[in-house]
Amino acid sequence: MNYYILPVVINDRREVTLQLQSQDQPVHNQYLIEVPENVHFNLFSMLKDADIRTFIPETQDIHIGNLSPAYTLEGNKLTVTLRAQEQAPIVPAAPDPEPEAEAPLTYDDLDTYKPAPKQQPQFFDAPPPVMSASSNIGHFAGCIEITANNYSNGAFNVFGNIGHRLPELNNDQFPDLHISVELVVGTHTYIHQFIISFAHPEQFLGMALDFGSESSQLAVKRYQSGFGYQEKKPEHENLFRNIYAFHKAKGWIDREDTSSYYQEEEHTNFYKSIFFLKEDLTGEYEDIDKELFIQNMPDNLKMLVNSSSKDSGFVTLTEKRFHQLPNLKITHKYVDVFSRLNFNINKEGYDINVNLGEVKNKTYNSILKVIIESFLKKEFIKYSQAKRKIRFVLLVPNIYDYADIRHTQQLLHMIFADFAQHEYKDKILAWEILTISESDASFLGYINKNDVQVRKDSDYIIVDAGKGTTDFSVIRTGKDNLFNIKPIYRNGFAGAGNMITFAIFETVLHYIRANADNAAVAFRFIKDQVLRNLTDSNLEVKNRLYKELERLKYNYIDNKAYALNQWVNARSGDFNFRNITESGSDINTLIDLLSQIENISDFYGYVEDTSKLIAQRVVSNLKMIKDNKEDFNCGGIILTGRGFLFKPLAEELRSSLTEQLQIAGGLIHILNGTELKDVCIKGVFNNTVRLNTERIGYPIQIIVGAKQDAAPAQQETEEEKKKVSLGNRLINLFFNELNDIENARAVLTTDKPITYDTLYKSQILIGAKRFKVSGSSLYDNPGQSVDADIIFTPQGYLVRKLEHNTVKQILQLSEIFDHDKVEMNMVVPSLFPNYIDEQYIYSIRRDDIRKAPILPPPPFSGGASQNPGYNAPVNKPKGPQYF
Repeated sequence: MNYYILPVVINDRREVTLQLQSQDQPVHNQYLIEVPENVHFNLFSMLKDADIRTFIPETQDIHIGNLSPAYTLEGNKLTVTLRAQEQAPIVPAAPDPEPEAEAPLTYDDLDTYKPAPKQQPQFFDAPPPVMSASSNIGHFAGCIEITANNYSNGAFNVFGNIGHRLPELNNDQFPDLHISVELVVGTHTYIHQFIISFAHPEQFLGMALDFGSESSQLAVKRYQSGFGYQEKKPEHENLFRNIYAFHKAKGWIDREDTSSYYQEEEHTNFYKSIFFLKEDLTGEYEDIDKELFIQNMPDNLKMLVNSSSKDSGFVTLTEKRFHQLPNLKITHKYVDVFSRLNFNINKEGYDINVNLGEVKNKTYNSILKVIIESFLKKEFIKYSQAKRKIRFVLLVPNIYDYADIRHTQQLLHMIFADFAQHEYKDKILAWEILTISESDASFLGYINKNDVQVRKDSDYIIVDAGKGTTDFSVIRTGKDNLFNIKPIYRNGFAGAGNMITFAIFETVLHYIRANADNAAVAFRFIKDQVLRNLTDSNLEVKNRLYKELERLKYNYIDNKAYALNQWVNARSGDFNFRNITESGSDINTLIDLLSQIENISDFYGYVEDTSKLIAQRVVSNLKMIKDNKEDFNCGGIILTGRGFLFKPLAEELRSSLTEQLQIAGGLIHILNGTELKDVCIKGVFNNTVRLNTERIGYPIQIIVGAKQDAAPAQQETEEEKKKVSLGNRLINLFFNELNDIENARAVLTTDKPITYDTLYKSQILIGAKRFKVSGSSLYDNPGQSVDADIIFTPQGYLVRKLEHNTVKQILQLSEIFDHDKVEMNMVVPSLFPNYIDEQYIYSIRRDDIRKAPILPPPPFSGGASQNPGYNAPVNKPKGPQYF
C-alpha cells in the first residue's frame, strides 16, 4: 500500500507516527488530553524536523518547509490540510559586472579627489529568525477555543483554551474531537484520522502498571477536586490487596477468608508474580488460536496460593496437577523450548494437547485483565457516581520487539473496550493505551528527583536489573531544553537477579559433589532427588528450596572461610553434607540442611562468573555506542532495579564501566531502597517529557568485521588478549558474540542513513534482536548515487532504497535467529526454578570437581584455634552482600 509517514506530537507528551493513505481508514487511535482551566494547552504539533517520508515508488520525501497548512473546523471535525508546494528551480545568480576602469588621475584632479569609502569586512549572514503567525480556527463544542501557530520553518502547533468554562467539560456527553490530517500532493490526497478526547480533571485517571518478573506494582494519578484542580502525587496501590479483594468479590475465595498468601510481599505495595495453570484445562474453546483468555478462570488459573494452612496451597495445587508458570516476560520469545510443559483441552471426546506457547498469551491476557479490573472495581465502588477517562501505561522490557508491543497494546484496547461495554458501561467514557520501556521510565523518574542534577546535551545510561531481565538505555538530554530528551539506544537480555540465584544453586550442587565419599552416589542423589523434584509437579518442594536459596543469596558474604564453617557444621538429624547422598536422605533433608545455614559465599566462582557475564554483556553493548557515537558525552550512569540489591553484581558492573568505558566512578549512581523498584513508576507520570511509546528500539547498523578488515594483524592480538582476559566459563560461551560487537563498526541510524556499500555484510540491531535486509534485489545497482535508510512506520521498521533521493524499493527486515542457542545459557537459569534443563547446569556436567578435605568439627568450646583444619576467624565478618 502506498503511503506517507508523518511524525507528530500529541499534547506535548506523545510522539506518534501517522500513516497518510490515499483512502480513508477506520479510526483506531484515541488520545486523552487533561484540560486545564484558563490556560492554553497543546492539541498536537508538527516539529521543525518532521519531514514527511514517502513509501511510494518513484517519489521523494517532502521537506516540512515546503508545506502550507490550512485548518477547517466543522462540527466535531478538525481538518488540517497540508499542501505540498512545488520547489522553485534554483537559478544561478548572475555574476557581478566587472567595474569600469577609472582614468588615471592628474595633478589637476587632486583638489577634488575623494577616496571611495572603505568597504567593511563581510561576515556570514546570521540565519533568519523563525517567524510565527497565529490564526484562530474556531470554537469546539461552544467552549474550547482552537488556535494555530504556523512557523516560517514549516512547523506548526494547534492549541486550545477553555477559559473559565471548564465545568461544561464535566459532562459524559461532551463530544470528542475528530482530527483529519490531509496531505495534498499534486492531484492526490493522503489522509490519516485520529480522535482527541478531552478529560475534565475530575474525570481523568492515570494508571501505570509495572508487570514485573518478581513482583508487580500499580500506581494511579489524579487531580484534586475543588478550586484549581492541581495534580496530586501518584498513589501507589496495594496491588495484592486489590487482587485479594477481587477474588472475594467474585466468589473465587470465601469472603470470610483470613489466610495468608504467597503472593503477598509484606511491608510493600507489591504483588509477587507467581502464577499456576491447570494441566487439564476446562472450558469450551471454539478456536484455540483465537481465544484471548483462559476460560473458567477460577478453576484453571491460580493467582493466589494459600500459605497459612498446615497443608499449604502448593500441596493442593500439586494434587490437582497445576504447573507453576515460568517468567511470562521471558518465555514470549522461547516458547518452543518448553516441550515438556503441556496442557490438555477436552473437546468432543478428544484430549487436545497444547503446549505453553499456545496458552501463554491467553494466560498473560487473563492476568492483565484481573490486575486491571481488581483496581477498577474498587474505584467504582469508592466513587459510585464517577465517570472516568483513563490513560493506561504498561511498562515493558527491552527484550520485547515491535510485534510484542503492538500485540499488547491491541489486547489492552480490547480489555478496556469490553469493560466499557459491559461491567463499567457508562462509567468508562474513553481510554488511551501507552507502553514505555522500563529503563526509559526509570530515567524519567530519576530526573524528577530533588537530589540529583542532570546536565543538558549529555548522554545518560540507565541499567535496570530486575529479577528476570536486564534492560539498558542511552538517552540524550536536550541541548537547549533539558527535557527534550532523545532516546539513542535500547537493549536487554534475560539474566539478572534470578540468574544469581541459579549461581547459588550451582554452588550447592558443587558442594554436595565435593563432599560426597562416592562420586557416583552423589551424582545419582542430585539426579533423583534434586533435579527430578524440580522438574516434576511437586510445587511445595520446589518453592521451599527456592525460598532457602533466595534467603542465602540475601545473606551472601565475601568471607568464604566464615561461611564454610557453617556448611561444615550443618546438621539435619543424622545427616550432614558429608553423608547426605547416602540412603535415607532426600531433597527435604537438603532443604532442612540449608535452613540451618545463615551465610553463603562464592566457594567455586559461580557467583563471580555470573556477575561478570551480566556486567560484560551490558558493557560490551554500551561500549559499541560510546565508540561509534561521535558526540558521546556521558552525563551519568544510573543503576536501578532490585537486581542491584546484590552487591557483587553492582560492584562488578561499576568496575567494568569505569575500566572499559573510562567513566569516572563519581558519574555512576546506584539508587537505594524501594526506589530501585518504584522509580520507573514515578517516571511514567513525568509530564515534562515527550514519550515515543510505539518504538521499543532504535536501529543500529552493525557492519560485521569492519575492524578486522581494517587491521587484521592487530585484531588477532586483541582476540588472543580477549580469550585470556575473559577466561571464565560463562563469558567464554559468549565470546563470539562479544567479539563480533568489538570488531564491528556501528552506524547509529538515528543520526545517519544506512551505509549502503556495506549493507551486504551488515546486521540491523533493533532492541535485543538482529535483522538482515530481505531481498537480494537491494544490491542491483544500475545507477549512481544509491543510498538506503531505515524508517519507523506503524508496521515497524522498513528499509528504503534511494537513487538520487528518489524511492526505488521498499524492503522488509528478517530476524536472524542464530544467537538462540547461545542465549539459552542465560534464559534457562533466569527461569529457575519453574523451568530447569540439565544441559545448562554446569556443576553436574563438569569432571574437575575435587573431593573437599575432611575437616573435623570444631569442639564445643575453645574456638577455631583448636581446630587445625579450619582457619575461619573468631569474629563474624562484615554483614551480608545485599544492600
